[in-house]
Parts: sequence; structure tokens; C-alpha cells
Amino acid sequence: MIKVLTRVMALAIVLAGIALAVVYRAYIHPLAIRDAIASNPFAPALFIGLQIAASLLWVPRTVMGIAAGLIFGLAWGFIWAMVGAVAGASAGFAFARLLGADGVLDTSPRIGRLVQRAETGGSRAVAILRLIPGLPHSLVNTLLALTRVPWRSYLLGSLLGMMPMTFVQVGIGASGSALFEDRAGWIAACLLLAVALAVSFLVKRVAARQ
Repeated sequence: MIKVLTRVMALAIVLAGIALAVVYRAYIHPLAIRDAIASNPFAPALFIGLQIAASLLWVPRTVMGIAAGLIFGLAWGFIWAMVGAVAGASAGFAFARLLGADGVLDTSPRIGRLVQRAETGGSRAVAILRLIPGLPHSLVNTLLALTRVPWRSYLLGSLLGMMPMTFVQVGIGASGSALFEDRAGWIAACLLLAVALAVSFLVKRVAARQ
């Protein structure tokens, strides 16, 4: 009974948070995040905490990646964005598993066999799924939690699969002020965006073949 109540309360809190994120979505912006925490001495810890919350509340990971570049620059921005992304992915995965959802897709008559094949692919299958453009970060967390993919494969695959786009997002943010405030350097940001689109197209084709 206590376990059921815990699950219900956790789900209610997350759903309420998602509702608030939708209502106040205009304030969930890279510049707003930068202005809120950039001058704080604990900015890295705050950023990681925000990224975990963003993952649970289905806030697009692109927002956080660009914010990391704006706040920390390219090198440290990439490091903290990856730490936050993996932490957020872990939180989303753990939350779905907490609700007792693991293995649900395995029993589906239509996609159960496909899921089982993906599970045998381990971290490679997780990485390919992460690389497919257009799939929201939080949705992937939840879908993978509904399978029996082990934690080790999930974490390693997520780490490898999230690196390319995270680097591009942080790169855009690192040129960030230029892009958002119309200063010199916006061309570099636009080139990074073009590279991201090209990589996404190539990854989509490779994933489709897989």
C-alpha cells in the first residue's frame, strides 16, 4: 500500500510540474536560464539540477544544451551539459521504472518482438535510438524504461548517443550571445546549426538501415 501511494504521489508531482512548465513555457529559455544562474558560484550544480528537472518535466534538451554554452562556454559547457544530460536521462528512466513500467513493451503483441531485438542490441541499440533526430529526450527515457534494457546498457548507450547533438547545442550556445543579441559571431552559430542538421540527416539514414 505504501509503495502504491508513493508511486501515485510521485506521478502527481511530476504531472503538476509538467503542467506548470507548459503554462510558463515562455520563461523556459536559454537566456532566462543564463541570467538566473550564471553569476552564482554554484552554477554547475544548479545547472545539473535544472537539467534533471527538465528531463522529468519534458522540457526540450536543446534548451539546456544552448544554455550550457551560454553560461560555461564550449569546453566546460559540453562537460556540464553531458553530466546533466546523463543525470536527467537516469532520473527519467528511474522514475518510469519506479512506477513499475519495466517490461511493458515486451508483452505488446505488435512491437514486443521488435523491443526484444532492441534489448539484445544493448548499449548500441540505445545509442542509435538517441541519435535519431526528432525524438524528444524525455520520450526516449520513458520508452526505454518500458523495456528490459539493463541500466548499464542504458547509461553507456545514452552517453554515447547524446554526445554529438549536445556538442552542437553547446556550440550554438557558446556563440550564443552573438546569435541572440545580433553581435558578430552569429555566422559561426549558424554554421554549427547547419552541421547539426546535416548530421541529423545522416544519422537518420544510418538508423533507418539498422
